[in-house]
Amino acid sequence: SADRQTLREFFELSKVTRCPIRRYGNMVDVNQRILDHVQIADIKIEDLLGRDVVDLDLSVIESFLEEKTVLVTGGAGSIGSEICRQVLKHGAKHLVIFDFHENGLFEIDRELKDEYGNRDNYSLALGSIREIKRLEEVFATHRPDIVFHAAAHKHVPMMEWNPKESIKNNVFGTINVAQTAAKYNAEKFILISTDKAVNPTNIMGASKRIAEMAIQSFD
Repeated sequence: SADRQTLREFFELSKVTRCPIRRYGNMVDVNQRILDHVQIADIKIEDLLGRDVVDLDLSVIESFLEEKTVLVTGGAGSIGSEICRQVLKHGAKHLVIFDFHENGLFEIDRELKDEYGNRDNYSLALGSIREIKRLEEVFATHRPDIVFHAAAHKHVPMMEWNPKESIKNNVFGTINVAQTAAKYNAEKFILISTDKAVNPTNIMGASKRIAEMAIQSFD
C-alpha cells in the first residue's frame, strides 16, 4: 500500500545495500490474515512508475452490482480473480466464476470458501470460451445480469509462437461470449482489454484490438 515516493526510497536503499526487497501482491489478503494465499513479489521498476491511488465512488459500484448475478470469464486468472473478489465484496447477489483452468478454479474456491464460509454466493463453472454449447449451459443455468469477460491468452511471446491459438481464443472466444450474453439478455457486457491493443505491434495486442472492434460492433 506504500506510495510511489516511499517505494522509490526503499528501492534506492536496496540498490546501495544490495539487499533484496519484496512486497505483498495483495494487501487485502494480508490485512485479513489470509497468509497461506499471499503472493510475495520483487519490486520492479514499473512499480515506481505507476499511477497514484485513485479514490473510487464505492456507492456507484455497489449500486451497479447490488442484487445482480455476475459472470466472470477467466475468473481464476490474475485479473479475473481480483474482479471476482471485488464483485463479492461490493454486494453482488451471486457470482459465477468461469474458467478453463481447473487448478485455478480450485485455488479461488478455497480462498473464497475460507473468506465466506460457504459457496452460497458463488458458483464455479469449468469450461472454455471456445465452446458455445458449454457457454450456453452456463448462461441458461445462471442467467447473469452482468458479464466481465477477462478470459484471454495474454503472454506476448507465446502468442507469437502460436498465432492461430491467439485468434481462436481472444477473437472468436470473445465473440462467442458476447453472442451468448446477448442471447440470454445480459444487461451489461464488459470486455477486459489491454494497453497492447493500442497500435498493436504483436499478435496478442492485435487479437485484443480485433476483440475490441468486435464488441463495438455489437453495440
